[in-house]
Amino acid sequence: MDHRAEPVQQLKKRWATVEFETSPEHEDMASWLMIQCGSTGCEIIEIDPDGDVVVRATFDEIELSEELLLKIRTSLEEYGLGQSLKTLRHKSVEEEDWLARWKEGLEPFVVGNQFMVCPPWLLDTLTPEEIGVRKVIVLEPGMAFGTGLHTTTQYCLTAFEMQPHPQRILDVGTGSGILAIAAAMLTGPKAVIIGVDIDQVAIDNAAKNLELNKVQKRVELICGGTDAVTRKDFDVLFSNLTCEDIISLLPEYERLLAPGGFVICAGILKEKLPMLTKELKKRKWVVRDEKIQGMWAGLVIARSVPTRNLLSFSPS
Repeated sequence: MDHRAEPVQQLKKRWATVEFETSPEHEDMASWLMIQCGSTGCEIIEIDPDGDVVVRATFDEIELSEELLLKIRTSLEEYGLGQSLKTLRHKSVEEEDWLARWKEGLEPFVVGNQFMVCPPWLLDTLTPEEIGVRKVIVLEPGMAFGTGLHTTTQYCLTAFEMQPHPQRILDVGTGSGILAIAAAMLTGPKAVIIGVDIDQVAIDNAAKNLELNKVQKRVELICGGTDAVTRKDFDVLFSNLTCEDIISLLPEYERLLAPGGFVICAGILKEKLPMLTKELKKRKWVVRDEKIQGMWAGLVIARSVPTRNLLSFSPS
């Protein structure tokens, strides 16, 4: 009788998913909302060429808590997607059920005037011409892929590219680290670049992406809020956050900016832009640039009495 133990089968990781239907014009907002609720990635599934789509958001959880489900429902209602609640469903799936298919749908994309973002397994597919023309940011899948959210990153990078030689940069809510990585690629070795995020998972993901791009020695990562940042002399702040978050952080930005510094804001739904501009006027901020693209608004803001000239620009 053979008493050798049978090999232990490795348990497959399970993920929680949320699915709901929405119209194609709202898929970008729906994906953005799921990312705000903590999703690690979204997949858009076409039901009918002339009808609604299914948004499938994946969460790094075995099962979704009632608290998270309430947050998802509340977010959909608050942003005008309450109709999607009729089709809302959630379940647990094995990793292979979604990850391989999701990767198949990812492609490198151009962002800003100088960059191309590429997942690591597709680097070999880039042509020498593509690599020669643009700086390549290597990013593991996550917030920057699969959701259309690079529209907001596009504004941040284009605005940053137009500014004269910033040397102290803070990326608030660094997420995947894409903006901090780009800043490291565009500045000299003496530049100070810090990425801060309240989510340790985001910090860990950003750290991996810094290593993939060989800029881990150029960027300091801090897990915490802006109150964990002690420097108060930043030339540029990236603030790719919600309108409400930007408003609540304005006092902190006033503390963190050097005289003449500015904040590049994105992730603002255009319907909420009046709320932000009202608060900016109240706190004596001025808008140096504004661009609306689709459902998103991007702004460059500065204190109303700058002590040095800022470059006026209109990013394309």
